[in-house]
Amino acid sequence: MDDRTVVRPLATPAPSPSSSPATLFAGRYALTRLIGRGGMGSVYQALDTLVGDTVALKQLELGREASADALERFRREVRLARRITHPHVARMHDLGTHEGQAFLTMEYVEGGDLRELIAHRGAIAAPDAARIALAVSEGLAAAHAAGVVHRDLKPANILLEAGGRVVLTDFGIARALVEERAARTQGAIGTPLYMAPEQVAGEPVDARADLYAVGLLLYELLTGRQPFSAETPWAIALARLNQAPPDLRQDTTVPAPLARLLSQCLERHPAARPQSADELARVLREWLRGEGQTTAPQALPPASRPEGFAPLTPRPTLGTVPAASSSMAVPRGIAFLPLRHQGPPDTAWLADTLTEALIDQLSRTRGFRVLGSGVMARFRDTRDPRAVGGELGVDWVVDGTLQSAGPSARVSVRLLESRTGAQLWSGRFDGASEGFALQDRLGPRIAEELRFEAVLAAWRDRVPPDVLVLYRQANQHLHRERRSASDGASPLLVRCLELAPAFLPAVALYALSTVRACFSSREDTGPQLRQLARESVERALRQAPEFAETHLARSMLMAQDGDWRSAVTHVRMSLDIAPFHALSLQYLGSIQCEAGHSAEGLERLRLAHALAPDMGGALIDLARTSALLGRMEDYRWALGQLAPSQSHRPVVDFLRVRVAGWTGDLAEARRAREEFRLGDEFLTRLAHLYAEVVLGELDASRFTAAARAVLSTHDNPRFVSMACQFVAEMACLAGDAPAALGYFQRAANTALIDLDWVEFCPVLGPMRALPGFIEGRALVRRRVEAIWNS
Repeated sequence: MDDRTVVRPLATPAPSPSSSPATLFAGRYALTRLIGRGGMGSVYQALDTLVGDTVALKQLELGREASADALERFRREVRLARRITHPHVARMHDLGTHEGQAFLTMEYVEGGDLRELIAHRGAIAAPDAARIALAVSEGLAAAHAAGVVHRDLKPANILLEAGGRVVLTDFGIARALVEERAARTQGAIGTPLYMAPEQVAGEPVDARADLYAVGLLLYELLTGRQPFSAETPWAIALARLNQAPPDLRQDTTVPAPLARLLSQCLERHPAARPQSADELARVLREWLRGEGQTTAPQALPPASRPEGFAPLTPRPTLGTVPAASSSMAVPRGIAFLPLRHQGPPDTAWLADTLTEALIDQLSRTRGFRVLGSGVMARFRDTRDPRAVGGELGVDWVVDGTLQSAGPSARVSVRLLESRTGAQLWSGRFDGASEGFALQDRLGPRIAEELRFEAVLAAWRDRVPPDVLVLYRQANQHLHRERRSASDGASPLLVRCLELAPAFLPAVALYALSTVRACFSSREDTGPQLRQLARESVERALRQAPEFAETHLARSMLMAQDGDWRSAVTHVRMSLDIAPFHALSLQYLGSIQCEAGHSAEGLERLRLAHALAPDMGGALIDLARTSALLGRMEDYRWALGQLAPSQSHRPVVDFLRVRVAGWTGDLAEARRAREEFRLGDEFLTRLAHLYAEVVLGELDASRFTAAARAVLSTHDNPRFVSMACQFVAEMACLAGDAPAALGYFQRAANTALIDLDWVEFCPVLGPMRALPGFIEGRALVRRRVEAIWNS
């Protein structure tokens, strides 16, 4: 599909994320801009307002004479394509219809495509060409392993992401079009310039057709031209049936090994070509290493790079993301045995439904190759993990049972090593037996637990057992502690890295713990802690870019510096790696609640809480946002869930008295103060100060001195901005609106994005009437718009 032939904004403004469902495409997607048009239809950049993600939305032109089975063909191919999990393959999301128009959504990739590179550059250096072909081959290997053949591989379907990735798109779509249109036209369907000879001749097509297309692409990258020429695309395609391609082995500008590889790829008969994408990737990788070249894509020389074209692999600094490390170059295989059912026969379908959901959910996790239910059906009765692993070549097997009794269900899951049959982990999960509840609530939690355990299982034979124990404890601390603290996690991770310096999960998690620790650091310790955080994030980006915690740490660091757009970009990278990573869901949800996307943010916070019920941070953000929006029942529910938590007690104390100030509930303010825990912690002192203001016990002079003390001990821009919000509220409650405006303006000039607070906080009324408020609000709104607008 030629998605990028037309690039222009939509003729009419796209609906905003806050638009009503009636104005959204399919009641869900806000179309942002038209990316291009091609043989399959139109492609838009769109905002998925349900989850807050930017996606590519493709409207599929099936034609007026499309058969009744056309949509089912696409649905089948989308289900297959969703099995592909690889850094060099764009993730497929969903397929649907809107007003009779079929459409699908997939990962949005920011950047140009290979066609644009060839148009601007012509021939490129052999190592750069080989690296691009290697990335394409690795992506194809993952697709072919999942049973998916592309059939329409061409430069416009190979995207070059601004961050450095080479990304293949449109898997499976061409096949669906072939089946649909060939049924009506009896003709070959595809892009003639890049068809394999067997496609042109209408012969059976398998994965080797994709390898022929890789040969065409590599030839064009090395020479700046195509191997066959004629007056029309179809004449060029037909030439492949009767002519041999030019022999580049006589071309001194093309390295001989690459010329030999091209000659093999462009063989007329599939049997004479390399027999797998893995084989093709191996040859390219060995040639690059033999030349002393890195196998990761590299930046083109500045003089050769067209304006606006991003380097393929930027330098690994805080502003860029390096390619995935070699430790994750080959996805680890996981096979799901169909869950066994125990319970009434009429609920037996629940087990198969949850099995399918778990496969779909875990297959979205980067770094794992998850086999589909069709492959596993024959193992329903033969459940020996060693037999499964030996036949399918997977690393781990997931086995389990679903017990249903009335409205309740219990799922027991085990992760087994396929080589030995040893049980590595087991978990038990309780929920409602209703099908959607199992899929939507229990499924993500089980999938995330399996992801976490599979990551550790990959290191089980490489680090001492004590290291894994320390890592688990540190991870639990980070979930249970407040987002501004990591006192329990950091020492454990330091010990981890002392025992196993190359243990990459700990490298990533340590980066996260250091960033959290420097959030509320004092002036005397802040510079050192921030430097440590930067160094740890740099190290994680270099050594462990395939871990969700690495990108979450960078996201938090960027937010503390006020770079909110980068913060959102990197937390989304974290969720692209691990879609159900609770800490990342909480952080993005928190940003969305502040930055004008509270509906999506609240949904993410609820999901984060469901995934990690002992993680209080999601409940705190949910409670604060609910109270700000006047949803007091939700506020009280979240607060009730937090009641037993001691680690979050100072935050809860402060939130209670703050909301009492918003609502004018003096009795609640007194109760909250009576229940405060004594201590010297900043938030405890701030809660006492806020309570005194709410209850009218603090005169103006004492308040001014106390406010200066609040703001003088911390220098983190994000923390100072938040503290200014608190002080502005207290100033309004104390009757000093001009002072409140000053604190608000200071926050607006640093890192404030809390747009709902600006608009809806009940106590800010006197401040909003003053000159200068409108300008400050406009500054916050522009900052928020810059976060979400591309």
